[in-house]
Amino acid sequence: MKARPRTAGRVPHWLLFGLVLALALGLRVANLADISNSPFFTRPVIDGQAYDTWAMAIVQGKAPAAPFYQDPLYPYSLALIYSIFGHSYWAVYLFQLGLALVLLLLVYDTARLLFDWRAGIAAAAMAALYRPFIFYESQIEKTALAVFLTALFLWLLVRSLVPRSSPNPGPRPLTPFLWPLATGLALGLAALTRANTLLFAPFLPLVLLLNRQSPIVNRQSRLVAALFSVLGVLVVIAPVSIRNSILAREFTLTTAQAGQNLYIGNSQYNTTGQYQAPPWVRPNPEFEQPDFAEYASKTAGRTLSPAGVSRFYTRAALGWATNHARDFTKLLWRKTVLYFNNFEVPDNQDIYFFARYSWVLRLPLLSFGLVFGLGLAAMVLLARGLARLSMTVFFFGYAASVIVFFVFSRYRIPALPALLPFAGAMLPWLADSVRTRPSPRAPRPAFPARLAGGLALILAAFALTLYPVHHGSGKTEAAQSLTNLAAMYYHEGDTAKAVATYEEALRTQPGHGETSRNLGIIMLGHGSVDRAFGLLTDAARADPSNPTTHVYLGRIYQRQGRLEAAYTEFRQAVGFAPGRVEFRFELATALQELDNYSQALAQYDTMIQLAPDNPVVRHNFAVCLYNMGRIDDARVQLEAARRLGGPVNPRFDSLLRTNLRSPARRF
Repeated sequence: MKARPRTAGRVPHWLLFGLVLALALGLRVANLADISNSPFFTRPVIDGQAYDTWAMAIVQGKAPAAPFYQDPLYPYSLALIYSIFGHSYWAVYLFQLGLALVLLLLVYDTARLLFDWRAGIAAAAMAALYRPFIFYESQIEKTALAVFLTALFLWLLVRSLVPRSSPNPGPRPLTPFLWPLATGLALGLAALTRANTLLFAPFLPLVLLLNRQSPIVNRQSRLVAALFSVLGVLVVIAPVSIRNSILAREFTLTTAQAGQNLYIGNSQYNTTGQYQAPPWVRPNPEFEQPDFAEYASKTAGRTLSPAGVSRFYTRAALGWATNHARDFTKLLWRKTVLYFNNFEVPDNQDIYFFARYSWVLRLPLLSFGLVFGLGLAAMVLLARGLARLSMTVFFFGYAASVIVFFVFSRYRIPALPALLPFAGAMLPWLADSVRTRPSPRAPRPAFPARLAGGLALILAAFALTLYPVHHGSGKTEAAQSLTNLAAMYYHEGDTAKAVATYEEALRTQPGHGETSRNLGIIMLGHGSVDRAFGLLTDAARADPSNPTTHVYLGRIYQRQGRLEAAYTEFRQAVGFAPGRVEFRFELATALQELDNYSQALAQYDTMIQLAPDNPVVRHNFAVCLYNMGRIDDARVQLEAARRLGGPVNPRFDSLLRTNLRSPARRF
């Protein structure tokens, strides 16, 4: 596609881009102004809270000295902002606003280089109006940075591949190699926000080697350029890998999370294609890593390193996929449908729920479906040449790298900078199709065949994104967002607000599992046993594999004197989360109340293996041994509890010192 000659009456390119930039700025400033009144503005939740806490720890010099579990660049970027401006969320939002404006320039120039200035203006306008961009740029979350760095990488890649005429043809021996070096640097930085981007590191030097249109004409020089691109990646990634490997005492590339994520998306516990943690894992960054590690180490029978835990779950995921090929295929299809769907799959925050706080997000702005329809049609019709083909490969390769794990809107959005230039190119292509004639003398057709074919492709691609997926008509997502907010209120100590917000969530989605469970726990703590029982029963019905629900139901049954029912609930909790010592403790206590000391003893033996330094476990183990008549063993465990600094019941201590026990007497 070639640009038509510029006429004197045409609006200058820079003015058109300036208007697009002004539109983007206006929408984003209005969105920030609106959501600044929402309770979420200064309360990042789940991942956002984890990044915020991590960043503050870095500022205070208290960052954990362990291999990175999550991608590290965003919290370190937050730490830099906080160290300059203080703990200011406004500073973060304005920083991300600045990234958004530069993103438009990158998208514009990428499309211009690949096609022409008209495609650039159209692509930038789409980026300005793309609702998920506006949403994620106003969150304390790494997506805005990931999108920007991916766009930077793709722009540099195109600059490295597309031939350029130079106004100064004199010898510049290093200049042709600086673009590949910068491209590698950008890819490395992008990989520190979305680790799956690193899968394209081998692809980058290969493309540069194959680029015959490069200003570097001979094969040896192209090889040097390819090596420069690899050097750029290594300059960024190597320090992180060295740090991780020293701390882990084994090679760890950027994070130690790949196996866990693969298992989350490929196991018997996932039926939706979204994030569904196994029952022994608490779905919160604060607990996810230790819960995964605890279960893997217990199953393996030895303490596993972070990389060992990742390998454990990689093998488990691959084993499940191999042994359950039918279920795996159905799940893979489900994830593919979710990825190429107009619906934005929510994670910590839901774009549809958040629209209640921002009139900008309620506008009929661009969504994935239309952009994908335009972009896919252009990829079919216009993907000629190495640069365009590379962008196409990146887009679909990135999609595959997400689908193999699990799908969220924020996981998909970094691929949009590869799609937008094609979507932008399709609009002038359609306009040119209206004017196309078979020959200068042929009559203009009423509806050109080329235009008809292009529109058919667009409509077919758009229709694919409308494949129905169950998402609760927004009610489930809204309930989850309210639940996240309520949990934050509770964490802040505002129980009244937490309860009110949980109640609102239940009115939005009656029986929502996490909401019912959390509110039930609060009600039980306040002595409202009947209300708590009803809520926890609803939670068990909605999510029967959640161990915490069964533990609290067991506690209610204990209060009611229904010991067998309590034992059943505790046993289910341990079955779902065998590595959680606190659940086994509840089960052991119930078994002792039922005078089943032999089974209680087996639970204590396992708890000692899982947590040998827990004084409370040692103390109650001693009580169990005493009640079985094993006085000497009981003394050993009580002394261990005393050495570990745990409280010792003085009456029980006195009984052991007398060296007496009546067979009919229990403590």
